[in-house]
Amino acid sequence: MFREQEWRVRRHGRCTTSTSQDAWFPEPARGSGGLAHQRRQAVEACAGCPVRTECLVIALSHEVDEGASWGIWGGVCARDRREAIDRATGRLCGTPDIQLLARDVLARLRRSRARPQARRILEQPDNESRVNRIA
Repeated sequence: MFREQEWRVRRHGRCTTSTSQDAWFPEPARGSGGLAHQRRQAVEACAGCPVRTECLVIALSHEVDEGASWGIWGGVCARDRREAIDRATGRLCGTPDIQLLARDVLARLRRSRARPQARRILEQPDNESRVNRIA
């Protein structure tokens, strides 16, 4: 199954048809501003990729085995994948379920990105009255 995922990513991944690999292998993030930029860059680089989850599974699997995280895989920067692996291996004895870990990472990133968007909507002047009518 893993070889099939690798084949699908190599065949259908946005990164494999790009002429520039710079978007997927940026310099390491430094500081909170650098990390925020790299997270945005990761989302943009992999937006609309049909094999995003499979790509993330491959990266997490290699990183669990090798212990090194680099580049953007599945729309997730290296630091976020490393932190997810550290959380998962801290809770478990042994190797985590990579499929489950990939879904967890993507869900956490979706939730963390949804919060600032909701705040921006509420901060717009017209939206306060809409929120009060809904409540």
